[in-house]
Amino acid sequence: MISVGIVGASGYTGEELTKILQSHPEVKITSLTSRTHAGKKINDIFKLKEPISGEFKSPVFENLSTCDLVFFATPNGVAMGMTQELIDNNIKVIDISADFRLSDSKSWEKWYGKTHEAPSLLKESIYGLPEIPGQKKKINEGKIIANPGCYPTSVLLALLPIYKDLPKQNIIIDSKSGISGAGRNINNKNLFSEGEDNFQAYAVKNHRHYPEMLQILHQENPSLDVLFVPHLSSMTRGIFTSIYLKYNKNDFNKTLNIYKDFYKDSPFVKICDENEFPKVSDVVFTNNCKISLHNVGDGNSTNLIIFTVIDNLVKGASGQAIQNMNIMFNFDEKLGLT
Repeated sequence: MISVGIVGASGYTGEELTKILQSHPEVKITSLTSRTHAGKKINDIFKLKEPISGEFKSPVFENLSTCDLVFFATPNGVAMGMTQELIDNNIKVIDISADFRLSDSKSWEKWYGKTHEAPSLLKESIYGLPEIPGQKKKINEGKIIANPGCYPTSVLLALLPIYKDLPKQNIIIDSKSGISGAGRNINNKNLFSEGEDNFQAYAVKNHRHYPEMLQILHQENPSLDVLFVPHLSSMTRGIFTSIYLKYNKNDFNKTLNIYKDFYKDSPFVKICDENEFPKVSDVVFTNNCKISLHNVGDGNSTNLIIFTVIDNLVKGASGQAIQNMNIMFNFDEKLGLT
C-alpha cells in the first residue's frame, strides 16, 4: 500500500485521477490539494461514488510530506517549483502537466513562454509512455515521470511500430478532442454551452505538443516532420486522430502483423482488424487505445492512413499516470485500470 497526494485535484484531470485511484487496491489517497478550493469540503466539490471525508488542502510541502508519490494535475509551471523538495525527501513525482516533457530547457521556454525554474531536473525526468520499447524499466527506476500529452499519446502509439523505417516526409496529423481537453477554465469559448454542437481548429501554427512528438520521433528518425492540426469538438471526452503518411511497404497484411506483434505485450493497445473503423465510444472511460490501419495506395510508395482513439482524460492523462505509477511501484500494470 502506498500513500498518494494529488496537487491540483479539483480540475478535470485531478478529479478523474481521484475517481480511478479510489478503486485501486494498493493506494491510499492522503492529500488532495487545490489553490481554488483550499479549505472547502471535498464532497462539496466532487461527485464521487465513494465520498472522501475532509477538505482540500493548500499545495505546500507540509501537506504532502507523508506521501510516497505525488501527482501534479496542475497548469504548466507549478510542478517545476515543487518537485525538487519532493524528490529530496524520497517522494516520487508523476507530472501530468508539461513541465518535464521536453529535455531541453531552451526549447521548453520557447514553446511555453516562461522561464523553466528547474532545468537541472529535465535530464532526470522519464517520458511516461510505457509502450516505447525499453521505457518500462526506465519508468520503474525513475523519480520524476513526465506524463505525455493527450495528443502525442494518440499520435505516438500510432507511429511507434513503423516510424524508424519511414522515408523522409511531413506526416499529416489531424486530431479531434472532446471539450474536456480544454480543462476547467473561464474561457467562455470553451464552455459546454458555447461548444455545444460545435467544431473548431485551434493553435494551428504553434501547438505545444508539436516539439513533444518530434522529440520522440527524432530519437530514431530525424528526417521526419509532422503537420499537426488539433480541433476541439463538442463531444465531452475522447480523442480521434487521423494520420496520413507514405510507407514504402505495400504488403498490408505484413504491416498489420508488425503492429500486432509490436503491441502483443501492451495490455491497453488494441489493433483493429482490416476494414474496422474505431469509434471514440469504444474507449471512453477506459485506458485503452484502438488503432486502425488502412492501405489506400499501391506501387513503391504506399499511402497509409492510421486512425487512433483514446479517452483524453484516461489514457491521455490520468489513466496513463496510474499505469506509470503501477510500473514505478512494481504493481500489475493493469491494476485499478480494468
